[in-house]
Amino acid sequence: SDNLENVSSICKSKLDGPKSSLIRRIQQILTFEEKWSLNYVPRESNRVADALAKMALMRDEALHMFEEPPLEIKKILKEDCTFDNLSMIY
Repeated sequence: SDNLENVSSICKSKLDGPKSSLIRRIQQILTFEEKWSLNYVPRESNRVADALAKMALMRDEALHMFEEPPLEIKKILKEDCTFDNLSMIY
C-alpha cells in the first residue's frame, strides 16, 4: 500500500476505534490467515503498481488478465531497468 496510515491501522490488532469499515473488514479477513505481511511502499517507489491501479480505474472490465505487460508497463520497466543499470555503473 502507498498509504502509511492505512498500513498502520490494518496492522494493529484491535478492531475497535473510528476506522473505516474497509479496514475493519481487511483485519477480519487477515485473522483467518496463518501468515501475512503488509508493507508500506511509497507510490514513487512502485511505479508499476501505481500505473496498473490507474489502468484499472479507467477500464470497465471487472478483471483483465494480461499475457504480457501492456505497453505502459513495458515502458516503466524499461526505464527502471535502465536506471538500475546506470546506478550500478556509478
